[in-house]
Amino acid sequence: MSCRVLRRPYWGDERMRICLAVQSHKLAAIIVAAVASLASTTSIAVADDTKLASTAPNEESAPSLQIGTGINWFSLPSWGPRGPDFLGTGDSRVVDDGLGFGISLDLPLGQIGSQHFVLEWNGGFADLSSSSTDRTSLAGQSSLDLSFGNSANGSITTLTASPVGALPATATAGVTFADSAGATGVTVISDSSLAGGRVTHFASNTGVTGGAFAATLTNGGTQSAAAYAAYGDNTGFTLAATGDLSSSAIVDERSEDAIVIDQELLLGAPIDLQGGWTITPKFGPMYRSIDRDVDFRRTLQITANQPGVVVPEVGFAQTDELDARYVGAIAELAATKALQPDLSVSFDARFGGAYLHSRYRSHYSAILPTITTGPFDFISETRDDASLLAGVGAGLRYAPSENLVVGLDAGVNFVNKVPTINYVADAGGGVSPTIGMSHAIDYNVSVSISWRF
Repeated sequence: MSCRVLRRPYWGDERMRICLAVQSHKLAAIIVAAVASLASTTSIAVADDTKLASTAPNEESAPSLQIGTGINWFSLPSWGPRGPDFLGTGDSRVVDDGLGFGISLDLPLGQIGSQHFVLEWNGGFADLSSSSTDRTSLAGQSSLDLSFGNSANGSITTLTASPVGALPATATAGVTFADSAGATGVTVISDSSLAGGRVTHFASNTGVTGGAFAATLTNGGTQSAAAYAAYGDNTGFTLAATGDLSSSAIVDERSEDAIVIDQELLLGAPIDLQGGWTITPKFGPMYRSIDRDVDFRRTLQITANQPGVVVPEVGFAQTDELDARYVGAIAELAATKALQPDLSVSFDARFGGAYLHSRYRSHYSAILPTITTGPFDFISETRDDASLLAGVGAGLRYAPSENLVVGLDAGVNFVNKVPTINYVADAGGGVSPTIGMSHAIDYNVSVSISWRF
């Protein structure tokens, strides 16, 4: 006896789902087979009719449960803190990939006349977390300036380095700070190297909510020198460097926790057609959430002149939270064709719309030796919008036993509006983040196993 499989891919991230089937009543199949064997002279036709009896429209449906897993490639819009000079722009794409888990439950609701109705619940979870690191050497540069937030929490009093080729190689760095808690401090260092000599010197001063950092590198062998100074607290951060910066690099780190959750509740009505085809129109409410927590770090790494000496990193960090909530309705049309009694193919297409609520929160913090300051430049923003959803998929089903179905699925899904962050010029001459909209495409491949009760 064969069973009709109702494939339920969802436009979310996992798409790795297990298909459930509707099992027929054995007694009806036996009666049909017995009557046909008496009335027909073709035994093969009797056997075929018996196997197709499981799809007869007047049979009872049984509950079914499916569990699946697979991998998704989700092309999400990317963004970088403080504009396009840091980790890409708002127009770039970041492909987050990861495993997904899905579970579905079919509950027969009975029938109206000869038509069966099935209530289908689909739930999915996908973890698309990712990370990346970019290192940019400062070789060839003779200066560096970075500033975020408040610049009145200190000052760089001295920052000098002798030109390449001069002996002795000399460097001086002086910096003061006055943090938001009222603590103050001064750090000044100066060094010189003759031919063959090398010096790596750094010092820091820590207050209550902030501090300062200074470093000098002098090398008499290469006849070069560099000086570095930074200060900050929980209201801002400033960094400057001068001289031969070939021993330095800017390191950008991006770490993203991306979680996607999908929920659907669909009412379906399978309809048997000629040639072994079954189509199932479905319709119902849907919910989706996309939570993206992105941590950025931009730090200055200084390579010491002497082996074994490690110069502390200085820089800043940004933490962004961008959440999206979709509530709407989805319509799907699924088609299944039996190729053999234990093998079938399926195709589906879906389209829907949803109300979209987006929320963005962001803050910065300074990174200094012995202290990471509290957050500053806290930003919070929301936006409401409407989004369209669409997708297509195909699958192959094999039933090694009566109550077990193994499947392979692939699909592509599209969401025309996914929140991202755009940077716009503000009244103070800087840039301010705001919620923008872009699209997202999800490619997925899954294997599935279905159990029929």
